[in-house]
Amino acid sequence: MSRPAYRWELASAACMPMALACVEGSTIGVIAQKTFGADNLVIALLTAAPALSQILSFLWARILHGIDRVRAIGTMQAYVVACVILIALAPISPFGEGLIVAAVLAARSAMSGIMVARADVWRANYPRNARARATGKLSMVMTLVNSTSALVIGTLMDIEQLGVNGFRYFYALAACMGLVGIWAFSHVRWRGRSAHIATERNDDSAQTHATARAMFNTLRADRAYRRFMSAQFALGFSNLAATAPFIIALELIFAPSYTQALLLTTVLPLLVPILAIPMWAKLLDRMHIVQFRVYHSWSFVIANVLIFLAFITQSLPLMFLARIALGVGFGGGMLAWNLGHHDFATRETAPIYMGIHATLTGVRGAIGPFIGVVLFSGATITIGAAHLELPPLGAYTFAFFAAASAVGAIMFARLHADIGQSLGPRAN
Repeated sequence: MSRPAYRWELASAACMPMALACVEGSTIGVIAQKTFGADNLVIALLTAAPALSQILSFLWARILHGIDRVRAIGTMQAYVVACVILIALAPISPFGEGLIVAAVLAARSAMSGIMVARADVWRANYPRNARARATGKLSMVMTLVNSTSALVIGTLMDIEQLGVNGFRYFYALAACMGLVGIWAFSHVRWRGRSAHIATERNDDSAQTHATARAMFNTLRADRAYRRFMSAQFALGFSNLAATAPFIIALELIFAPSYTQALLLTTVLPLLVPILAIPMWAKLLDRMHIVQFRVYHSWSFVIANVLIFLAFITQSLPLMFLARIALGVGFGGGMLAWNLGHHDFATRETAPIYMGIHATLTGVRGAIGPFIGVVLFSGATITIGAAHLELPPLGAYTFAFFAAASAVGAIMFARLHADIGQSLGPRAN
């Protein structure tokens, strides 16, 4: 393992996430709702932005082909910092609301590129049998900074003297710390950089390019990965769809303060994984991603059931327990999302597999939050002279999400039962 690179990346992970926290869907969603008076569809769009931007991942994979990943990450991190500054300056008006939406979408698009590039750096710098532990520690630091940042934002927003402008002070500080994080990451060494770039530039075949055709051909040829992605789609849908209706329901049922709202929407689901990641990392290092998902998926089923019960009973303590359970699931999800595709791909085809994974996440993100809002609030669909009334499910929306998560868990179990004997951790 490249220890100097790890130390510099760890330093960056202690600074840059302050800026990333400013465009976290659940955090900015609460600010938009409570400060800017954003409607439900705007909240859905803001919470969809992190996953929605993943549709661009296959484009990022092509753009990054033959380019130094470390320099590319630094450039994209600078874009994120610029977007944070724009949000800090946004006036509380319809124009400011639109500026926030545009800045969040732009920042999350850059972050999708960062994730694609970072996966290549992690693959080169950390061997398979230590990768989950190394990246797990980095994820722990980033998560701690991210969740703490959300808590600080909530505290500032609840200070009466600062009023609705409390978030601006933190966003300015986060932009400065982001610049420090960019400087630290510029010192990370990408092992095999010259050889890898030369290979990419000299290889014009479509085999290693994450084009739409290459991704389609890969899915068609690799039946196991196709089934894995199908199960992932079912499992991940509920997670991506739930945030927007959760923010809306939380305000309607509990009317929390900024601090309480951000504790439940952002802090707990991000802070708890710090405790859960070591457990999940040890498990993932010992087994193939399919077997890992067989066990891990049920954590989301349990979490959604608890959220449903908390809303039905209007129990705030139970809601805190539910969000802790969700955080346990997110701990394993962070590792599985970044590393899972490596158990199907070779080094050469990893960009294609990651492109498939990220693009399908984007598709879920493009539709999930809006479906979640429609399920929760109801809608009227007009087709010509016909009117279709979709009644609101309210809190029962989260029972639906629990069922969707269970479907995904069962699909992973069936996949492992069918091909489990042929699966094993790859050494690439």
